Amino acid sequence: MRYPIASKTELKAPPKGFRVIGVDLSLGADNFVMGDFETLLEAKEVATRRAHAGAPVYIYDDEGELVERYGSWR
Repeated sequence: MRYPIASKTELKAPPKGFRVIGVDLSLGADNFVMGDFETLLEAKEVATRRAHAGAPVYIYDDEGELVERYGSWR
């Protein structure tokens, strides 16, 4: 099972990029794209600013594979 629960297509970043996806637990664990970034460093900067306990954030690559996870579900 993928966390956040999403299709591989939803998780894929543009070619050679990285997609940052947050999970809004107040809305029943809805996913939202925080942005697509050209470098992993840019993606990490956004993810680390927004992630915390109760607000998980994930970074995926252009293949839809998980690269980094920040924050927690509780």
